Amino acid sequence: MNNKARDNKGYRDGYTKGFDTGYADGYRRAQSESAVHKTAYFEGTSIIIPTYNQLNYLKECIDSIFQYTNSSFELIIVDNASEDGTAEYLQSCKGIRYRINPENLGFSGAVNQGLRMARGTTLLILNNDAIVTTHWLDNLLHCLNSNSKFGIVGPVTNYISGEQLIDVSYTNMAEMQEFSQVYNHSNAQRWYVTSRLTGFCMLFRRKDFFRLGYFDEGFEIGNCEDDDYGLRARLLGMQLVIAKDTFIHHYGSVSMKSLNSRFEQVYANNLSFYSEKWSDPHGMLSLDWQRNANLQTIDSYPTCVMVQGTGEETYWIQNGSRYPISGDPWLQAVRVSQVDLSNWHLCEEISAEEVNRRIQSVYHSSLLDGDMEGKLVKMKDGSVYQCKENKMHRFINRQTLAVWQLESYQPWHVNEYEKKKYKEGAPIITPPVIKANNI
Repeated sequence: MNNKARDNKGYRDGYTKGFDTGYADGYRRAQSESAVHKTAYFEGTSIIIPTYNQLNYLKECIDSIFQYTNSSFELIIVDNASEDGTAEYLQSCKGIRYRINPENLGFSGAVNQGLRMARGTTLLILNNDAIVTTHWLDNLLHCLNSNSKFGIVGPVTNYISGEQLIDVSYTNMAEMQEFSQVYNHSNAQRWYVTSRLTGFCMLFRRKDFFRLGYFDEGFEIGNCEDDDYGLRARLLGMQLVIAKDTFIHHYGSVSMKSLNSRFEQVYANNLSFYSEKWSDPHGMLSLDWQRNANLQTIDSYPTCVMVQGTGEETYWIQNGSRYPISGDPWLQAVRVSQVDLSNWHLCEEISAEEVNRRIQSVYHSSLLDGDMEGKLVKMKDGSVYQCKENKMHRFINRQTLAVWQLESYQPWHVNEYEKKKYKEGAPIITPPVIKANNI
């Protein structure tokens, strides 16, 4: 190795080490000063690949990325405790960043770790059994950057469920690449707004990630978490787009198929979790509040609740702000991510006694007291709303009330005439399950 190459390698290693150290410190400081949004990022794409026990597919995927990606990128591999030599392979690789987990955290857990490590201004989730093609990332970026309403963009492929599936006739990888060279020509007329994108390849902006937050780790292993993420994006006013001018190959669910007899049970559990979480997801998307919305996830969280991030410090949430609490109030804090936490404006510290006083004022005082902020009201059909910023926000189901520790409070009954005095705001949803202690 000559001196110049040695200097360049030292610079890259030093930069990566410094970035990782600074980013970790930034997340810790985010509890008090929103430092999550202040980290310096590079103008490029962080490609995040979760992997489990499919080393040959992973190698082929990585090779294709280095061969066919022209845009600036970094490659992040998160291994979910593979037993096939994946860890040793990653340790021998050059030009990638990786994390090796001691246990399988599932697709969402691995993706979240990758998002936590990422330092690009755009973020891309890619399955380990995908083979990318000529101009693939350039085309996806062109689509994403063409319209601020485009929130998440995905390509078409040969093996998938839904509208991203196209017919192909190739029989080997050489023919596949020849096919893609003819197919992958950027064309805005072939961009299609859809109601669903699958998670095998999803591209989105970092600034929209700050609005949207992390994947929900309540889903086991894999399946349905991409539907959940896409729905949450649509609730915030983002559009899901299929770039039908971009094809990549997908072998298809190789990690999930490796579960064998467990697959059906995992899929059933995830469907149940999704159903219990959302109840009527498509009904929510037709409400007036959602049209032309430019929201962030915390707009769909309640007010007058206690939350907690990665540390032990708890916060009182009210009027779009978070107040650090000194002492030990009796209300249990709800775990939220550091991204969500940082989106609330940080205010001065308040005492536990003051929090208890506010709880009494909000949840145990009459509607006749005047201030409606935080009050819970119940309609004749049983639906429960909270008044927040002069709008009525409906809890999407009883589970949501319970997750936010509000189920024990008795809401006040109001009629439709009284409710119509207020505009309808974004529905109140549950925060994604976050299991890691640094997210």
